Amino acid sequence: MSDIQLYGTLGCHLCEDAEVWLQHFFPMLQYDKVDIASDEHLVTLYGLRIPVLQIGDGVMDWPFDPSQAQSLLNQVSSPQPAKQQTPPKARRVFILGAEK
Repeated sequence: MSDIQLYGTLGCHLCEDAEVWLQHFFPMLQYDKVDIASDEHLVTLYGLRIPVLQIGDGVMDWPFDPSQAQSLLNQVSSPQPAKQQTPPKARRVFILGAEK
């Protein structure tokens, strides 16, 4: 599952508008369409608010704002700070049979 979800349902003309909006402003964006009708919890959360765009931890209700969406996308796509790695310990190598 992607970090980006578009919550909506079949027959929702605003949800269709939201998809067109996403294709216009973010044509390369990969997202999961989630039909809220299949889950009572999602209906409770988003039933009166759809379409809803969730990007990472951020949630946007319709109508979406391009600058806000870009800001949320930057947070999701920015690389997480790399864990600092400790350098390997130095080892001594002994070669058997070598002349002094």
